[in-house]
Amino acid sequence: MLPVSRVSRVSRALTAGAALLALLPAARAFPPPRMFPAGCLQGDASFGSGPSLQVNCVAYPLGPGLRVLNEAQRLVLAGRLPGLQGHIVFQRDASGNVYRVWFLDPADPSLRTVPVAPSQCLFGNG
Repeated sequence: MLPVSRVSRVSRALTAGAALLALLPAARAFPPPRMFPAGCLQGDASFGSGPSLQVNCVAYPLGPGLRVLNEAQRLVLAGRLPGLQGHIVFQRDASGNVYRVWFLDPADPSLRTVPVAPSQCLFGNG
């Protein structure tokens, strides 16, 4: 049996540790920065009907085996793509077809290292 003073010290330490753990998610708004493969580009995108993707007003063809991940890094099914819009990072194959797409928050710190895709928009990126 532990003395009462030692029990109270242990309980105070556990309480302080729990308080620190409760503050941890609030201290970090974004997950640790992700590393994207070389050759990736970023921009504002919209998926059209059929296999089409526009990034910064430039049309890009979609390749076979396209993988689209949402902000929670979960797979987006092909039936949900038409009309989907947001800020993305994408990767193209040797033929120029897009085969990987990641939807991200525009304020995500991971985007600092990814170059912006060329734009043909006359007024902004929309």
